[in-house]
Amino acid sequence: MEISPELLQKKILIIDDAASLRTLTKAILREAGFTHVFDAPDGSEALLLMRKIKINVVICDWNMPGMSGLELFKAVREDPKLSAPPWIMLTSSSEGGKVKEAIQAGITSYIIKPYKPDNLVKQVVSKLS
Repeated sequence: MEISPELLQKKILIIDDAASLRTLTKAILREAGFTHVFDAPDGSEALLLMRKIKINVVICDWNMPGMSGLELFKAVREDPKLSAPPWIMLTSSSEGGKVKEAIQAGITSYIIKPYKPDNLVKQVVSKLS
């Protein structure tokens, strides 16, 4: 997949409590050519980072201790100091109720774990384009 140099400079934030998944996701995005890939292990660290750096797209785990991915999404949307970037929710569940709740909150993209690397890259590029 050809990705423009402009898109490859965009800032991507990965939020997941599993260090191995953050590492894997970062590696996939860097392999695709993205140079500004950040990560956080939970919602509170993600919020701190997002207040320092303007993030262009978020890839966030749904189930995390302390603050779920959906709670973090809502916190970002409600904070006037943060521009709400496009959001891709990572989940190991395809429960209809959760999907419906997320769609009602404004989340439009999902990736079910385990995911294919090219699917992840395509989703990120579509959110940045």
